[in-house]
Amino acid sequence: MSSMRVWVVLFALVAGLLAGCEDEPEGQKGPNTKPEPALAARFAPLVFLANGESHLPMDATEYARQSSLWFADARCDDVEVAGRVEPQKLGKGPDLYRSSRCTSVAVNDTDFPAEDTGFFLRPPESTRTGQGVGAPAYWEYHEHEGKAAYLYWFFYGYNKSVNVHEGDWERIAVQVQGGKPTAVTFYGHGRTPCALPWESQQLAKIDDHPQIYSAKGSHASYPDTANLSYDRRSAGTQWNTWERLLPVEQEPWFGYRGWWGPQSWIPFNGFNGPMGPYPQRGLNVFPEKQCDEKEPEITAQLPQAFEGEWETRDPATQKPESKPYHMRVSLAKDKSTVRYRTTWTDSNPKLACDGTWAATAATDKFVQMHEQIVTTSAGDCVPEGTVNLTPDGDALKVVVRGGRITMTAKLYKRTEPANEQAGALERFEEYLHAVGNENLDVVCEIAGPGAKKAEQKGFGPCRTTMPIMFKMFSPQQKAALRTATVDKSQVIEKPGVVEVPATAVRAGSVKFTSSNLGDYTMTLMNGKWFVTD
Repeated sequence: MSSMRVWVVLFALVAGLLAGCEDEPEGQKGPNTKPEPALAARFAPLVFLANGESHLPMDATEYARQSSLWFADARCDDVEVAGRVEPQKLGKGPDLYRSSRCTSVAVNDTDFPAEDTGFFLRPPESTRTGQGVGAPAYWEYHEHEGKAAYLYWFFYGYNKSVNVHEGDWERIAVQVQGGKPTAVTFYGHGRTPCALPWESQQLAKIDDHPQIYSAKGSHASYPDTANLSYDRRSAGTQWNTWERLLPVEQEPWFGYRGWWGPQSWIPFNGFNGPMGPYPQRGLNVFPEKQCDEKEPEITAQLPQAFEGEWETRDPATQKPESKPYHMRVSLAKDKSTVRYRTTWTDSNPKLACDGTWAATAATDKFVQMHEQIVTTSAGDCVPEGTVNLTPDGDALKVVVRGGRITMTAKLYKRTEPANEQAGALERFEEYLHAVGNENLDVVCEIAGPGAKKAEQKGFGPCRTTMPIMFKMFSPQQKAALRTATVDKSQVIEKPGVVEVPATAVRAGSVKFTSSNLGDYTMTLMNGKWFVTD
């Protein structure tokens, strides 16, 4: 999906929002009749896989053979075309896979893939580990306006980096003139590729094999081991690509114009299974731009512009479809939380899940976060997933992907309701601290309405019953309550009411339950929050 990850992440996030390996328009001449296999092997790169790399190179034909083939169209649900792929039917034929769902098209049709429409491979998870340095690399020859180059493709079964996806095609090109190398082309996401002169000090060689460093997880190709926040590269396992180098046009699947992994449907490229090599694919092998890594790093800290309380106005859109539901999100540098509900007023929601979001990559125009669902009270939420946030006018566009589910929604800033909840929790924490300190005045003031209700049921007044409650807590519990906080992800909010279960109380190693602390209801009365139950 990339080369020279500094451009991949930086230019893609800032200028292209992690755009994928997008090509120049087709038209550049593809493989012709002049390739020299001996030169292809001579200039094939020495690739260093990063230390600890767990997603290794693999044979693309074997990957295809283990996959099922699907057809995606924005007008209808994804449909399975083949339960187990025969690679020959992807590209060589004579019989080729076709889809008749929504539209009739073959896997080698030059009109596809189009936006949100095309074939894709769905592999089993077992392909993610790959095969290792015994896997083949692939080459093809390009000529354009008197220039020539050998282009090298590397295939991995899984990309596990900022943009997670099945299938991962990487590539570089060695430009040649008169049988001698002149430059190496690296490909970035969402921008024109760039080249390093063959004699550049950045580019090390062993004989005529350029040394390429594959970043851990993303497999992005670099000429050196300088590290960025999200692409760690090192001289780990050595992959001599020339030892098993195959001409790509002879592969049985060559001609397949679909994606090599499922589509996330995130509204920008880079998070989907990529396209691979196919005839006449425009690749801009001979860029004029020289590579330059002097760019600022991306951080994993939430930008200030994203902070605040957000919620949906319209229900989220999910693929595959589900019953409508809404979101409320609290974004902060220290901790971000998310809540999913059918509605905010339904006492018996069909969906009720709470979780946390943690930033993994961010610029002023893009944030990626990891979602972890903490509690599920109703319905079924995917336990974890990847969240992508981008500004959209006065809203944030959010895309959440987990398993085979992709959800999109727009989040808008909350004002008064968010402040109300924050006030309720601050007031409840004040109550907990007062209990820990045996501060009868504060406890009875905050719990006044609830205590009055209990008194009407036959219990004594607050100032009589609360000292008894104080004695029910151990010294360790009271000490913990003095600094206790509330986990917002477990709080249930309704108009003017906030329900706080005992399990939401965070007090160090001390655990509170409904039996030893009780569950509480906070109610807004005359502009102030009180314990009412």
